[in-house]
Amino acid sequence: MNSVIITFEDGSKQEYRKGIKLSEVIKSLKIDKEIICANFENIIIEYDDVINKSGKLILYDINNIYGNRIYEKGLIFLFKVSALEVLGKNTAIRIRHSIDRGIFFEINKAISEKDITEIKQKMKEKVERSVPFTKIETTMHDAVEYFRSINREDKIRTLFYDKNNYVTLYKLDDIYNYIIGSLPYDTSILKYFDLTNIPNKGVILRYPSIYDNKKVLKYRHHEQFFNCVDEYLEWAKILNISSIGELNDAIISSKRGELINLSESIQNYRLQQIASNIKENKSNIKIILLSGPSSSGKTTTAKKLSMYLKTLGINPVPISLDDYFINRDETPLNEKGKPDFESIRAIDIKLFNNQIAKLLKGNKVVAPTFDFVEGKKIFNKAIQMKENDILIIEGLHALSEELLKDIPKSKKFKIYISPLVYLNIDDDNRISLTDIRLLRRMVRDNRTRGYKPSHTLSTWSEVRDGEEKYVFKYQDEANIIFNTFLAYELAVLKVYAEPLLYQIKPNDPQYLTASRLIKLLDLVLPLPSEDVPSLSILREFIGTSYFEE
Repeated sequence: MNSVIITFEDGSKQEYRKGIKLSEVIKSLKIDKEIICANFENIIIEYDDVINKSGKLILYDINNIYGNRIYEKGLIFLFKVSALEVLGKNTAIRIRHSIDRGIFFEINKAISEKDITEIKQKMKEKVERSVPFTKIETTMHDAVEYFRSINREDKIRTLFYDKNNYVTLYKLDDIYNYIIGSLPYDTSILKYFDLTNIPNKGVILRYPSIYDNKKVLKYRHHEQFFNCVDEYLEWAKILNISSIGELNDAIISSKRGELINLSESIQNYRLQQIASNIKENKSNIKIILLSGPSSSGKTTTAKKLSMYLKTLGINPVPISLDDYFINRDETPLNEKGKPDFESIRAIDIKLFNNQIAKLLKGNKVVAPTFDFVEGKKIFNKAIQMKENDILIIEGLHALSEELLKDIPKSKKFKIYISPLVYLNIDDDNRISLTDIRLLRRMVRDNRTRGYKPSHTLSTWSEVRDGEEKYVFKYQDEANIIFNTFLAYELAVLKVYAEPLLYQIKPNDPQYLTASRLIKLLDLVLPLPSEDVPSLSILREFIGTSYFEE
């Protein structure tokens, strides 16, 4: 049979000749969308890939998570090639972390606004010229020799731990690069971007997220967020663990215990500083509010902070916002008609505000505990504050202004927590903090709730939507930001997450995500968990935490 039947996302079907390229299919459809890649039978395919069998084809643009990731990778390569042309081939440009709809690059020289203008112009010229991203298969030996010739030690380290005989490189103009994942067909698709200069630091490359409908939003500098990650970056440089290759070096050396202990020590020291800050302002502060996106380690952080406060003579009274969920059958629905557990409307705000106000006046209240099996509140906790007590409230919406708005800001101490990743694959390939949280959540969901990994992955987009609506916008109102990422954690999570991800089969809608996460974990060596302290935030996810009841 010399033809294939392609079924599209809307259910329509079209017959094509066998061996047709994706680019030809897209051209035949005459659609307005700027297609970046496609999903054919649960495999990402690119423009030059051919279709030899009948199956379902889903087209992806920048507004889809898969298309957006490929767009980001192509844009990063385009930026680096253009920046090197302007700043000089010997300029060190290192990818560091995501921030406010963009990616921050550290550059080893001062950058002027004139430089920014010239780099943007170079990028736009290449977009107009539709320069191809050429894929090249080469031997591992030749790839390593090439990167050695241009002094790219970060690439050599990454490739050292890849035991394949062959490797795929991408070429743009005269620059070759090792990119984890796919790139667009050419530069013509990369129309939406902007650059922001951070004086004496580097440059932020901005582009639309899946929530922005191709609009590059105006940059908002999050000073606390930036400084928090910057602080850990400096620490990582001192310990030589800024990349996966350096992490692997530490794992195969005799420094594994030292790596774990130092990672934990710096995190504990930072939390002790926060406790001391609260102690110094105890006469004003009545409530500690702790929030962050899913799987940031809110529960363990709240309990560890409580422990440190007790050593300073302060008695924290813990309250979880999760206990104030409205009964499950009353949960509001989202746009898809499903229960929206991420919404602040899923919280009994009136009851919460009323009970906190009474507690601050010295009254006794009977607080609820939410029964997640029955989906109902059970009023079984009598609470009354004493003179030296302080409330510590943790939850997804704890920083929202819709809660406790009648209580003066001066009496509230707000902490925003998140795993702010300061470790990358190499200087061109970053590790997403979202992926770290997803791996944490998948491992914990399977361990504590018996959820299959596919279930966690399938609900992740709804969790992310809720964070965009209800969490991220409040981070600038925090008094302090606390980083819960641990330099070694990806190596430990690999041991727990990899077997779960391999349970997801090719016919599962979550197979693409599982495959991508497996490729990430393939890059890091495993690290046994026995040396992870029982007080570690990581124990909240992998188990046997000191704080588990």
